[in-house]
Amino acid sequence: MVEAIDVSIAVLLLVPLIALLAIPTYNMVNPTLGGVAFFYWYQILWMPLGALLYFIAALLWEKRDMRVEKAARAASRSKSGARRKRR
Repeated sequence: MVEAIDVSIAVLLLVPLIALLAIPTYNMVNPTLGGVAFFYWYQILWMPLGALLYFIAALLWEKRDMRVEKAARAASRSKSGARRKRR
């Protein structure tokens, strides 16, 4: 089952990809920043932004894994308790 956290992780990972693959949206010289054309500084801007979004996605993934692991442990405990009662 797809959860909201899975969708959030996917969106966080896809945003920089889509932003950088949409070349016609930033294929221009102006506005310049410190004499650097928009085409270049836009791509450079996405480097730290992409790293930040990846970091947030990784934190969400860890949170998701811990929750799944906790649920699996609880399920295995309840199953082992049910087996003991039957014996």
